[in-house]
Amino acid sequence: MNTKGRMSYKDFIFPVNPSVIRITHKRKVAEQKIPYSYSKVFDLGEQSRIISGEGEFFGTDYISDFERLKKIFQSGGGGMLYLPSQKPIYAVFESLELLGQDIDGVIQYSFRFVESFDQKKESLVKVCISDGRKSLWDYSYRYGIDIETLVRINTDILRPDIPIRPGKKVKLC
Repeated sequence: MNTKGRMSYKDFIFPVNPSVIRITHKRKVAEQKIPYSYSKVFDLGEQSRIISGEGEFFGTDYISDFERLKKIFQSGGGGMLYLPSQKPIYAVFESLELLGQDIDGVIQYSFRFVESFDQKKESLVKVCISDGRKSLWDYSYRYGIDIETLVRINTDILRPDIPIRPGKKVKLC
């Protein structure tokens, strides 16, 4: 999906990137206390990333923009989350909060996504068939594969920025 640097989730492209985007990385750590001695700390590995933030909808469609985002939230399940300057993340939309409603034509909101390691079946796909609307760049975003890798393994596709003809097999790995 080509979002031109804008944040998107599933099929919703944010009209304006949120003003605050936080990506939290954590590790699970356990401590075992040894009587009359010291504690031993165990690193149990990395936890799912939390992507949270705040933003505003404004302009002529600001109410319908929020309603569309709310419907995506209500639909549940996971989807691909595209963030500016980050690799795509498969995530679950955990919360959406309305912070301020229709104050001078602006709706303020906050959100929280949790990275999911249940990578959609599409991440296991080795080859896909072009529908005629997507370019190699779109496949790069969708499957989280570096564009350089896709160009290297699809030598018969000369321009990564032009939609691939319908029915053409696109190698993903």
